Amino acid sequence: MRTASALLLPVILLLGAGPGARAGDDHERARTALREGRILPLERIVESARRQFGGEVLDVDLEGEDGGKEDGFRYELKLIAPDGRILKLDYDAASGELLRVKGRHRSRDGGR
Repeated sequence: MRTASALLLPVILLLGAGPGARAGDDHERARTALREGRILPLERIVESARRQFGGEVLDVDLEGEDGGKEDGFRYELKLIAPDGRILKLDYDAASGELLRVKGRHRSRDGGR
């Protein structure tokens, strides 16, 4: 089982997932945003997701802020809920606000 802190490195490395040298720039941009307090630590977002939905985080991406201040950063989490559903959660990386949930609702016949 991976801890929230163990998830931070892949998040930073996946930021923008652009070609070649750009990956290093994305990594530094994410580290700078965290250091400057423009984004919350991943651990806080993961704790919030686990409190609200339970389950385990499968994957995390940090998206956004390609130079445009109005866009900001967004954490995208993929979580497996205790009942087996896969949820995709989008959080505002600056405020920690849950912006969107996909896959949350299940049909009454057990998902069939």
